[in-house]
Amino acid sequence: MSKLVILSDLRYLHSDLKKKINELTSQKSFKLAYIPSQTDKERWYFEKAKPEFKELGITEFFYFDVDQEFDWSQIEEFKNCDGIFLSGGNTYLFLKNLQEKKIVSFITEMVEKGKLLIGVSAGSIIMSKSIKIAEFHDQNEVQLSDLTGLGMVNFEFMPHWNREKGQQDALSNYSLYQEESIFTCNDGDGIIIDGGKVEFYGDIKEIRKGAWL
Repeated sequence: MSKLVILSDLRYLHSDLKKKINELTSQKSFKLAYIPSQTDKERWYFEKAKPEFKELGITEFFYFDVDQEFDWSQIEEFKNCDGIFLSGGNTYLFLKNLQEKKIVSFITEMVEKGKLLIGVSAGSIIMSKSIKIAEFHDQNEVQLSDLTGLGMVNFEFMPHWNREKGQQDALSNYSLYQEESIFTCNDGDGIIIDGGKVEFYGDIKEIRKGAWL
């Protein structure tokens, strides 16, 4: 059964949300595969995120670059990790890197085995069937034509809603042409799927065919 953590931002998480994630990472030893959206030679974003991970009970990492520093010989170590983190960044570039390095199938296999998948912003958007909603945040500078996401969830995800509420009318209009619901998420809030159970933390709003539910 899938174990998914879908976040807008890794910072400012509500205490109940942190507690639930801690429960999901509470096994005796938990090693997280950290996948950056693009190469970060100085590991600046990774190092910045470590204190937040520590609060979630995660202290052991495997940094797995799927961009310029990709190394196919690391794939077995990646597969042996207990969970995966998909970082924020440009959603189109991130998905392109995952597609070109053929990592999507490995992520799917690991999730099917019950391993935890955590996404933040772009990393969360990628969990849907399509990343089309990324047009609200990112430029498709890499000219990605295949917008097929991981298909882990049956909804679309709109992160950083506390910063994007000025796009409410545009998002409502967008939803008219989509089959799936859209969930908006403020920084600090999140959605957790643990098996068949979906839990909402914070002020999550649902939009479907133009209606705010």
